[in-house]
Amino acid sequence: MRASLSACLLFFCAAGLAAKEPTLQEARLRWLKGNYAEALDLYKELTGNDKSRVEATLGVSRCLESEGEYDKSLEVIDTLLKDRAREPRLLARRAELLYLRGRWEDAENAAEAALKVDKEQFLARWVRAQVWRDRGDVKKADAEFKWFVTTYSDRVDTEKEIKDPETLLIVGLASSENARWNRLANEFEAIVQDIYGDILKGDKGDKNFWPAEYQAGMLLLEKYNRREGIDALDKALTINPNAAEALVGKGVAHLQRMEFTAAERFAEGALKINPNLPEALRLRGDVYLASGQFDKAMKELDAARKVNPRDEQTLGRVAACLWLQKKNGDLDALLKQVGKFDPTPGLLHLVLAERLEDRRHFSEAEKHFKKARELRPVLHQATANLGMLCMRLGREKEAEKLLDDAFKADPFNVRVSNMRLVLEHLQKYETLQTDHFTLRYDPKRDAALARYMGDYLEKVYAELAEKFNHRPQGRILIEVFNNHQMFSGRTVALPDLHTIGACTGRMVAMVSPKGKGLGKPFNWARVLRHELVHIFNLDQTNFLVPHWFTEGLAVSYEGFDRPQTWNQLLLSREPAGKLMTLDNIDLGFVRPRDLLDWSMAYCQSQLYVEYLTKTYGKKAVGAMLDAYRDGLSTTEAIKKVCKVDKVVFEKGYRDHLEGVVKSLGGRSGERPMNFKELKAAHDKDPNDLDVAARLAEANLRSDRVTARKLAERVLQEKKNHPRASYVMARLAILGGDADRARALLEAAVDLKNPDAKVVRALGKMYYDAGEMKTAAEMFELGRKAEPYDSEWLTLLARVYARLEDREKQTVVLKDLVKADADDLESRKRLARLLAGAGKHAEAERYARTALEIDITDKEVRESLYKALEEQKKVDELARVKKLLEK
Repeated sequence: MRASLSACLLFFCAAGLAAKEPTLQEARLRWLKGNYAEALDLYKELTGNDKSRVEATLGVSRCLESEGEYDKSLEVIDTLLKDRAREPRLLARRAELLYLRGRWEDAENAAEAALKVDKEQFLARWVRAQVWRDRGDVKKADAEFKWFVTTYSDRVDTEKEIKDPETLLIVGLASSENARWNRLANEFEAIVQDIYGDILKGDKGDKNFWPAEYQAGMLLLEKYNRREGIDALDKALTINPNAAEALVGKGVAHLQRMEFTAAERFAEGALKINPNLPEALRLRGDVYLASGQFDKAMKELDAARKVNPRDEQTLGRVAACLWLQKKNGDLDALLKQVGKFDPTPGLLHLVLAERLEDRRHFSEAEKHFKKARELRPVLHQATANLGMLCMRLGREKEAEKLLDDAFKADPFNVRVSNMRLVLEHLQKYETLQTDHFTLRYDPKRDAALARYMGDYLEKVYAELAEKFNHRPQGRILIEVFNNHQMFSGRTVALPDLHTIGACTGRMVAMVSPKGKGLGKPFNWARVLRHELVHIFNLDQTNFLVPHWFTEGLAVSYEGFDRPQTWNQLLLSREPAGKLMTLDNIDLGFVRPRDLLDWSMAYCQSQLYVEYLTKTYGKKAVGAMLDAYRDGLSTTEAIKKVCKVDKVVFEKGYRDHLEGVVKSLGGRSGERPMNFKELKAAHDKDPNDLDVAARLAEANLRSDRVTARKLAERVLQEKKNHPRASYVMARLAILGGDADRARALLEAAVDLKNPDAKVVRALGKMYYDAGEMKTAAEMFELGRKAEPYDSEWLTLLARVYARLEDREKQTVVLKDLVKADADDLESRKRLARLLAGAGKHAEAERYARTALEIDITDKEVRESLYKALEEQKKVDELARVKKLLEK
């Protein structure tokens, strides 16, 4: 009896320790959560059970697909079909995978086989509908899409109501196509909320079914509803961090805003999960296309074609690459090949047109948008995009008709809706025409600005026509918006564009200096000068001018000194050899790693133009533009114009940069180091006194005790070390001992090699003490050490004003306004000083530059009137008054 009891206890213990049998629900949850390897193991184990074999095999196939194992995914289905040839779910899944690989005929056959067994097999019907759509059988595809909508609606609140998440997802996809094709725009909201929403909530929902959030997010992004679209994609990724498709969706959201670095990052993340995902490969290809790296783009697109050689989303991008590389024969062959399986490839032409527009090939883009509309009238996005292109080109009447038509088809498209609001807003504006410009403006706010601006624009036009030996055909459209939101809408059809002026191709949009949503007024003339250079360059080269060259020319024509930040970048990067080249400088505009890279691209572009004109003459600019118009690359253009190869040109440019850096004076900039880096550098070499002093300074805010110890040790090793003395002076001021601080700083001044922080701090102490002459000496010393830093000019202007030294104040202010295009007060002060000195011609000049910031300033107007009167320019005075006061 005891032995028998022991045996029973042993049996039950063993049963309790035995591994729990996996379930289909567990495996599916692992898959939905992105634990693909674990889900795959569970599904494989479950295939051994005859009852769960079909569902488990489908699960194995989905897991393999999620990681890009498309061949293996199909193989497991085909293996089971040998035993279960009439299983409709397996046949439908086979059709789905064959369609994914572009094997349309095989996919259609598999779908038909499934439908012979189950005529309402939703997945099979969806695959068949897609094949018909892609093949150009529009009527058949349309009827099939409607079947899904009708069937779904008829079954609501019946015993056959569709509750299965996978089936509901298919209904949502088919309903979206039906809505797009048949202008049922109101259906989109119902699809997002009632279909995709129901999948995730309620008694029939599955809160872990991330594909519903993903599809909702992509539908919202299609309408440029960025906020809600990203929110849905984030929810999908919360459920499944390894949802590669959702990561691509996030990348697409960034691509829409031209945030290429972020877009590439999401593409890379998706490809780590699924290295064969066509959507991710295309996204990375788009990033390369945007930056002109066509060979790299083709590599990504070739990989996507291997997965699906018939996907027109991929083939449209391939066509763009071929056109941009002038491979006309290959392009013709591609179009001929596509025509064999799709006689109406509207999607290919739409994608091709979009990529060509991105690269500013507007005429060719327009041709393909029209071709897309002709081949596939149901592609309403082609109508919307064509309308947007017409807006870029300043053809607003034509755009209005197209956008109205696109809005009727899809009122939820945010960009279309926004652009129509802009057109409605512009109806309140008045038009002023000059010989070469059409100027649109708000008559209540900007009438005087428009009159003065029109006069100014003609002067700029004459200068540029002579400079570039070119005159754009027709009047150039200039639109001045009374608020930033409408300007942003006019430029990109979306809010929050972080600039105040833009050239969209053949027109310039800008915000009024008094526009709503701005802070202080800005130099509107500088904006116009910059953007008009783009208008001339783009027109002269048929939009083939490289980004760097037109930006370099535009910045040069602005007429101001290099910004201080650019000089600081040169001081830190040139000695370190961290410079862009002609091979990669455009990436600084379209894919900068940070704002400093973006600034450096502008800086180097301006210096490339400076080197070109200095070395090869001013005529070299026009010759380069002509070369670009003829389709030459930068390498070929340099060879033709400068008679040297690019290597020699680049070497000369580097020598030029070295000279520029030397001219900036002072020390080479310290390599920026954060606290962690300074600490590591100090730990590595405690005897580096400069690093120790910088670490002491970094500790001032958080740990004054450590700051003092470090600074004192440096001063023990090197008396009057500038940075250490500065730290000790700061500590003395914090302790209330200003005399001690002053003594430390005075002892640390090195007249031959001054430390800017020491000189600045000491000069300010002299200024606060009323010792203006001594303060001026310090600030002049600082200016000599750092001639690129405009802060010294600001400090000197204050000192000389206090000293009432008008002559020196005038000299300093002239330099200051060259460094700051938006400094209204310095220009007003200059005009007053020059008028007081009897220099009325100069006073007129600076009063005019002040009007280029604020046309409404009464003091500026009076200064200009007085300067003209003193010079007896009676006719000019009358003309200017008419412009400003009419």
